[in-house]
Order: sequence, then structure tokens, then C-alpha cells
Amino acid sequence: MTRLVICVLLCVASSALGRHEKYEGHQLYRVSGLDEQIRALEASLDILSAKPAARSSSGNLEAVVRLSPEEKQQWLQYFDERNMLYTKIADNLADIFRAEEAQINATKRSGKSFVWNTYYRHDEINDYLDHLAAKNPDLVTVINAGLSYEGRQIKYVRISTTRFENTMKPVIVLDAMTHAREWVTTSVALYIIDQLVNQGQNSVLVNEIDWLIIPVVNPDGYEYSFDEDRLWRKTRSKAHEGADECPGVDVNRNFDHHFGTNEHSANPCSNTYEGLFVFSEPETRIVQSAVLSNIDRTALYISLHSFSSMFLYSWGNGTLPSNGLILHLVGVQMATVIDEIALDKADRYIVGNAANALYPTTGTSRDWARAAGVPLTYTLLLPGYEYQFEVPPKYIEQIVTETWPGIAVGAQYVRNNW
Repeated sequence: MTRLVICVLLCVASSALGRHEKYEGHQLYRVSGLDEQIRALEASLDILSAKPAARSSSGNLEAVVRLSPEEKQQWLQYFDERNMLYTKIADNLADIFRAEEAQINATKRSGKSFVWNTYYRHDEINDYLDHLAAKNPDLVTVINAGLSYEGRQIKYVRISTTRFENTMKPVIVLDAMTHAREWVTTSVALYIIDQLVNQGQNSVLVNEIDWLIIPVVNPDGYEYSFDEDRLWRKTRSKAHEGADECPGVDVNRNFDHHFGTNEHSANPCSNTYEGLFVFSEPETRIVQSAVLSNIDRTALYISLHSFSSMFLYSWGNGTLPSNGLILHLVGVQMATVIDEIALDKADRYIVGNAANALYPTTGTSRDWARAAGVPLTYTLLLPGYEYQFEVPPKYIEQIVTETWPGIAVGAQYVRNNW
């Protein structure tokens, strides 16, 4: 029996090593350059984030990129030749991932009650949603929205004191985990659900607003990021040519808004691959259906992403919708509340047009929802501190508790102006 236990433990340890060894020696660099220089990297490098460069002239971006040991010298020379400044910010990604995994495994977990110091698997999240609905049948309804490409059930919750039957009430829609590696987004979505269902002080927002929340849009990619590749971003679909080598589609480039107009998103091996056609992904279609189900009274749509501390609004090409000023003012209100209780080391939130504050995008859920008729739509990029996507579990509680008051301010605006 002792030998069997030792064998099992060795197998588990070997599996954990195997999951992360592909990133042994991989380093992260912060690179700054002109907008077009940074965007040109997209086809060849994994750009983990990009934002306006600090203390630089207008038009410069600062990106976090991952370099393997084999390609590091080639790319550092490339940056030098183009006068692109760079700084190493992480030395060995494999060590970072192993430390994160150890913290998650050390936490006691339950599908019936969540704590805010660990990350949960997709089945655990679905079990929690079902438990919440069974415990609160007059308030919470779980919708089995459909299956992912690999056959996982995507669920969302409708939170309503009137079962979504009062058509005079506004609707707020939130989604999370569009990109598989952005784990903390699901934690925020689950915390918002908890605040609405279990915390009586938020009763006004529950009584006067209907809520629809999708905690995990991309379960296939999410599970793959746990089991195989912590930095996986896309779905796991294989319907396109070249999918054996480069599977998956970026859900947030697959919506019907200026689809097919960005050359960088046409490459199946790109992390921003848009797919064969609009709404090709079952995950995208589920978000589409959820938003359209109450489109006439949906007032606010927020897609939770990570990382960069930003509220971004339409349009992705740099022009503004007719209510651009309102979008900016409401975004500032939400961001200001979050900034007031954020950690001192956190970047202050940037609020702005997506293309001008960050870079041009096409096929996003934010722009599609705005074009479909939702007046207030945002991409909310949560903080990552110095950890980028790999926010340690010890910071989850800080991020979820600071984000909720910002969302609540947006909900109050909807309540007062619908």
C-alpha cells in the first residue's frame, strides 16, 4: 500500500511538472514602441497585454510579451534595431505557474460554497450555480445555454424577483472567461452573483433590475489552461483549416462587427484568430443569444477581461457612438469608485475609447452589443498588478471586492435613468 501511495504521488507530481515545463526558461518582457510596431508583433509573439506607454509621446504602446529561450536573442536584437525599449519583468514562467498551482491545491474547496482565495474548475462552478438556484428558487434561475465545442455545458444565471417577466425592468448582462487564461474574471462574476443573491444590502439593485451573468463563456479553453497550457487564450475548436497545428478561435474577435477587416486576426495561429465566419463558435452564439433574449430592455453589458485596469467603450475603430460622452462619464464613475479602494500598487483605471486608449479591434462583443442596441457596453480589464494573468489566489478577494462597488455604480446609473 505504501508503494502504491508513493507511486500515485510521484505520478501527480510528474503531471504537474509536465503541464508547465513547456514554459521552462520563458521570460516576460515589457516592450514599448509605436502603435504599428507593437501591433506588428501580434502575428509572431504572444502579446499578454498592451496599453499606452507611460512617460512617452502620443502613439506609443507598451506591451508585455513572452519570449522562449530559443527566440530571446533574435527578438531582443529585433527590438534594438527598431529602437524599441524593453525590460525583463519575469525570469521563469514555469516557476510562476507551479507556485500558483500549489496555492490552488492547498485550498479546501466545495461546490456548494465559494471562498475568494482560490480558483475553481468548470464543473465546480456549474455545481455551485445549480446549488444556488435550488437554494433560492424565487430569485435564481440557471439556464443551460448550450454546449461548448468539446461538449461542456455552458450555464448562466438569471437573477430576478419577477422571473424576468416584468418587461419594465432594465436588464444588465455580464460575462466572463471569454479568454481562457483570464481566470480572475470568473471570480469577479461569481462574487457579483453572491452579492446579488446572498447580501441583503443590495436588495434595491435586485428588486429593480434583472441580471443575466455568464461566469464561464469558454469552458474548453479554461479547462485546457488548467490541465495543459496556463497561457491558452482561445477556444479549442478544430473546424478551420490548419486546426491540428493551431486549434481554437478568439471568441472576442468572432462577433458580427467589422469582422474580417483585421489582417492580424485572419491567421489561425494568431491568439486573436477570428474564425471562419461570424458566430462560428458555439460559445460566441451563446453570448449572442443571451444578449438578444432581452435586447429591448438591456441597458448595460460588461464583458470582464484581464488585465490592464481599463474601462473600454466603442467603437473599436476609434470613432465614437452617438452616446460616447455618456459612455465615458459612466465609465469614469465606475472606475473612480474602484480606484478609491484599490491597492496602492495597482494602476489607476483608464477610461476611454477602445482604439484610442488601447488599440483598434474588430469583432468584439462590446461593439456588437452596442450596435445591437445596448446603450452602455464596456470591456472591463481587471488589474493584474505585476502578475499579469497569473494573479495569485491571495489577491482574488481584493479584486472581487473592489470591482463590485464599481459595477454597483453602473447599476445605479441604469436604475436612475432607465
